[in-house]
Amino acid sequence: MNADTEIDLDALHDAVVAAIVAGMPTVASVQSYPSERTALELPAILVDLEDMEAAPEVDPGTEQLAVLTRWRARLILGFRTANVHRQVRKGAGQLAHLVHLNRWGMPVGPARVTIVGPDPFDPDLDQYEAWVVEWEQVVHLGPSVWADEGIVPQTVYLGLELETGPENIDKYIQIEPPL
Repeated sequence: MNADTEIDLDALHDAVVAAIVAGMPTVASVQSYPSERTALELPAILVDLEDMEAAPEVDPGTEQLAVLTRWRARLILGFRTANVHRQVRKGAGQLAHLVHLNRWGMPVGPARVTIVGPDPFDPDLDQYEAWVVEWEQVVHLGPSVWADEGIVPQTVYLGLELETGPENIDKYIQIEPPL
């Protein structure tokens, strides 16, 4: 088993965006931290990592820092979209389902959706209808001390206490690896 669960946050952002693009092909634009928010190609989804909080209760035992990340994805439709209020809710539900338990192909904990609802987005942008999907996900920061180095045993034997050592080798039980 590979104990290397180190996460590159850039790669995680890219994986989240790629999964949303693949899972919601009718969305015109999926971006992280766009510099221009007033001329969006619609419909759009904006993805942000909101914050990270230390999560010592999920210590991975690798000397990595376990953090609870909080994410936000805003689904934005133009106010002139046909049946916009229903469409934005429908799209937010689809996005929440896509996020639910997703690991984005990375060694991270499953995503846990926490909020699906209206989002004011930006008071200056009254031409939009926006809903937000928020989720939490545990990730491990930093390198693991359990790197895949050295010799991996091919055969493992179990010896019971008081019957161990070279003189008791015939009493050992060979352990089969899991399939």
